[in-house]
Amino acid sequence: MEVDRCPADPDEMVEMYLVGRLPEEQSALFEDHFLGCPTCSERLQFTDNFIRAARHATERSRAAAARAEAIAPRTDANIA
Repeated sequence: MEVDRCPADPDEMVEMYLVGRLPEEQSALFEDHFLGCPTCSERLQFTDNFIRAARHATERSRAAAARAEAIAPRTDANIA
């Protein structure tokens, strides 16, 4: 990737970068690029926020499911 040109599929590259799946050499080139590219910097920020929100929602959902499962036996016992 050239530093002065956006990648062919910037959304995929941003996602791969954020989740640590971009090879080290490509990561370094991408970092050089997005530091000077407002478009890629904005995509990076947006995607990072999206990934964080999705992880947070997943964690909250798992915690709620665990709480529901923990009280389910007590609820069933009260019905019987």
